[in-house]
Amino acid sequence: MKPVKSCHPKSQSGFTLIELMMITAIIGILASIATVSYQKKIRQTQLITIYQESNQYRTPYQILVDEGAGVTGFSPSGLNMPAQTKYCQFSVTAPALNGITTNAVKCSIQNLPYLQEQSLSLDRAIDGTWQCRASFDIPEAYLPQACQ
Repeated sequence: MKPVKSCHPKSQSGFTLIELMMITAIIGILASIATVSYQKKIRQTQLITIYQESNQYRTPYQILVDEGAGVTGFSPSGLNMPAQTKYCQFSVTAPALNGITTNAVKCSIQNLPYLQEQSLSLDRAIDGTWQCRASFDIPEAYLPQACQ
């Protein structure tokens, strides 16, 4: 008996080396874009955390102002607040009698290598309104909306 010949030509399945290299390149590009976006989101989240921690000082600060506390009451311990958190070393300035109290609450940023020797401050106006202010070297893309 003779072997039966197939009517269908041999078909190959799979990918060529060029196709595999292109897929690998595309995956690499997408991974690098995702990594950069992830790092940006992490930094934004860290600065939002710093802003929120600083914001917690506003109410105790205002209570001391309303009670007419002296200069000695304006410190983290005088406000019954922590002097240090994971990302901040806090300092508090007594209110100015006329005008804006610069650095009423100041967070000196720590434990973030990309923000060495930087700070985020809350300034208080005489009418009780607050303004967030960041160091010049902190990229605006990382700052919370209230600090831009």
